[in-house]
Amino acid sequence: MWKYRCKTQLITLALAFVCGAVAFGFLLYADPSNASLSFLPPELAAYAAGNKIAMCVSGGLVVAGIANIILIGQLLMTQFQVSPIFIYLFLFLMPSYLILIGTALVIPMVILSIVGLIQLKTGRDSAFRRAKITGDTELVRIYELHHKLDPQYKAMAEECRKNADRAASIYALGIVAVMCVLFFVNNILIMMLAIMAYMIIFNYIARYRASCMIPITKLLYEQCDPEACISAIIYYSTRRRKVRLTNQALLAQCLIYLNDPQLAQDVLITFPRKDAASVLTYWSLMSYIYYLMKDQAGLERSYEEATKVRLNFGHTGVMIRSEELNSIKNRLDLMNGDFSECKRYFLQSLKTAVFPFQKADAAYYIGLISFVQQDYGLAAMYFRQVIQTGGKLYFVDNARGYLEKIEELDAMDQAQEQQASLPALPAVTESETVTVDVQEPEASSEDAGDGTRTPSETGPADLPAKPEGSSGENDPDEDK
Repeated sequence: MWKYRCKTQLITLALAFVCGAVAFGFLLYADPSNASLSFLPPELAAYAAGNKIAMCVSGGLVVAGIANIILIGQLLMTQFQVSPIFIYLFLFLMPSYLILIGTALVIPMVILSIVGLIQLKTGRDSAFRRAKITGDTELVRIYELHHKLDPQYKAMAEECRKNADRAASIYALGIVAVMCVLFFVNNILIMMLAIMAYMIIFNYIARYRASCMIPITKLLYEQCDPEACISAIIYYSTRRRKVRLTNQALLAQCLIYLNDPQLAQDVLITFPRKDAASVLTYWSLMSYIYYLMKDQAGLERSYEEATKVRLNFGHTGVMIRSEELNSIKNRLDLMNGDFSECKRYFLQSLKTAVFPFQKADAAYYIGLISFVQQDYGLAAMYFRQVIQTGGKLYFVDNARGYLEKIEELDAMDQAQEQQASLPALPAVTESETVTVDVQEPEASSEDAGDGTRTPSETGPADLPAKPEGSSGENDPDEDK
C-alpha cells in the first residue's frame, strides 16, 4: 500500500521544504537587526546572521521534518492499524524529539519514496504490456469502440472537478496556515493544537472532496445508467485533451454492469490501493470480474486476499469487511453450483438493498437461480422486476431473453395440455368393421417407397427441448 503514497509524500516534503526555506529566509532578510532570531540561542543566532543560505536550508529541513512526522504517522495508521490517539499522544508529550527524528528521516524518506515510485511505475508498465495497452488514453479509445460518450454530462463533470480542485486548494492553504503557526507562535501547546486541528480538518476536507463525485456516482447507483456514468468520469478525468483516469473503482463497476469484465480489469491496473479500505474494494471488484470471466482460481485468490485485510474502523469496519467477504464467498458458491445458499443470500440482499442497481443485481440472480430450478413463475416475476428497475444495466436484455424462453415454455405446456384434453376416438369392433374401396394415394414426401410412411418430424413428441440451464448442474449465468 505504501507505494501508492510515494508521490504524495514527495510532493508534501518538497512543498514543506520550500515553505520552510522561504519563511526562514523572510525572517533573516526582512529583519536587518536580527530581532526575529531572538528565539534562537545566541550562538545559533550569530551563526544564522552570517550564514543565511545555510540557515534557510536548515529551516526547510526542519519544516520538512515536521511534515515527515505527519506522513510517518499516517503510514503507521494505515499499514499497521495504529490508532491516531497514540500519534497525538506522542506529538503532545515529546514534540522536540519527534521533530528531530522527522528531520533526520527526511532524506531516507525521499529516497524510499523515489524507489517506491520507480517500482510502482515498473509494475504498471508491465501490467499494461500484458494487457496490450499503453495507458489511460488507450483505455478510453477501446471503450469508445463499443460505446459513445454522451456530451450532455460534460458540464456536470467539469463542475464536479472545479469543486474537487477547490477542496485541494483549501487543503494547501491549511498547510500554509500550519507553517505560519509553527514560525510565528512560540507556544508549544498552541503549535501542537494547531497540528492536531489540521489533521482533523483534513479528514473533513477529504470527505468534501469525495462528495464532489456524488452527482456522477448517482448516474449508476440511482439511475442505473453505467454509460452515462462512464462518460462523466472520462470528462472529469480529461484536462487539456489529456486523459488521466480517476475514480477507477466506480469506472470498473460501470464496466462490470456493461458486461465488459476484461476492460474493467485493465482499468484497475492504475487503481491506487493506499489503505485497507481501498485494498478490500479492489479485491471485491476483482472477484466480480473473475466470476464474469469464469476464472475460479482468480475468484479463490480474491477471497484469500480479502480475508487478510483488516479495517481500522471499529465495529463499522468489521461489518463492512464481513459484507464484502460474504459477497465474494457467494460468488464462489454460485460458480460451484450451491444455488440454495446463493438464493438465500440474494433474497437477503434484495431486502436490504438501498440503491436501484443493487436491487436489480439481486433480483437478476434470484431469477436466474429460479430458472435453473425450473420455478419459471418465480423467475418471471423477478425478471420483470429487473426490467422495471435495471435501467441500462446489461441484466435487462438478459432478463428479456429469459422471459421470452419462459413464455415459449408456457406456450408448449398449454399446447400439450390441450392435446391431452382432446376426446379419444371410440374403439371399433369386428362386427362394426366396414370395408371401403379407397384408391391408393400417390407417394408423398413422407412415403418411404415400400408402402410404409416415415413418422412426421413436426409431431408433439418432438417439441423443442427445454433451454440450456434448466438442469441444476449448469451455470445460471451461461447466457450472459
